[in-house]
Amino acid sequence: MKLSKIIFVISIMASFLMLVASVIALVIHDTLYFWFMFVLLVVSILQNISFYKHIYISKEPAKN
Repeated sequence: MKLSKIIFVISIMASFLMLVASVIALVIHDTLYFWFMFVLLVVSILQNISFYKHIYISKEPAKN
């Protein structure tokens, strides 16, 4: 497994943890932390999509 794919998997797990943190913040009514984690979650998902396209769709593999 290439290093770029390992980093991609770790990034997906980090996005999931941000989602969990957002839900926990929503449950305990901490709106500032909720919005902060939600914005980070959206940015992380957009980066994951871009990175996925770079790894799997392009003909050239990601450079380590």
